[in-house]
Amino acid sequence: MEIIESLRSRITSAISNALEPLPIVLAGWEGGSAAFGAVDGYSDIDLNFVVDDDASSDLLYARAEASLETVSPITVSHFVPPGRYYKLKDSGEFLLVDLSFFRAGATDRPLEVERHGHARPLFDKGDWLRPRPLDEVALAAKRDKRYREIRAWFVVSQSFVRKAVLRRQEVEALTCFWAYTLRPLTELLRMRYCPVRWDFGMRYLDRDLPSTVYVQLRDLTFVRDLGEIDAQLTAATAWGVALLRELEVAPHS
Repeated sequence: MEIIESLRSRITSAISNALEPLPIVLAGWEGGSAAFGAVDGYSDIDLNFVVDDDASSDLLYARAEASLETVSPITVSHFVPPGRYYKLKDSGEFLLVDLSFFRAGATDRPLEVERHGHARPLFDKGDWLRPRPLDEVALAAKRDKRYREIRAWFVVSQSFVRKAVLRRQEVEALTCFWAYTLRPLTELLRMRYCPVRWDFGMRYLDRDLPSTVYVQLRDLTFVRDLGEIDAQLTAATAWGVALLRELEVAPHS
């Protein structure tokens, strides 16, 4: 663990030191697990920077990549909006670097404490890293729109799972169970217990749901065969219907 911590520190320092001198780079911070105080031996390094609106992404990534190479050779780079992931030769199996740039004039910087934790500043040339106030109205509107979609479609869409089970289509049944049953059920659970992160999918569920609820969802999720999918489908559908009714009575927005 000490080796990984040392490598994390060297990676973070290398990129930060390479980008801070650039006038077009206005601030930098570490997010992800670090922002929640939850870094462990499996955590990525989530590095984010605020840059001028007209800054060249190619230039910024080239500068950052050159700094990474001084720590360890880059073996893989993969673009996943809004940033890029990097795998380093010496970083072991789990440590990835997630590097993102956010335009100064944009409104998509993930600095809402309620959703993204407390950012760990690397540098700030102005007041760019002040926590962003949560737009509760906009968030509630998106959440309500998704709730209404689920309410209209959830029960009907379980037929996709059921007919795949009846046809003995194992792979299709499992895929449908995840897409049409577990995904919307998880969204409803988040709306009920952690509405501020209703759209975070399967991430942080062990933190965001009560432990008993998490265990109940976990037990629905792990299925071995068509028979278990069929049985869990009944339980999951009933749970989803109950949550829809509960959220209708006690508004989720």
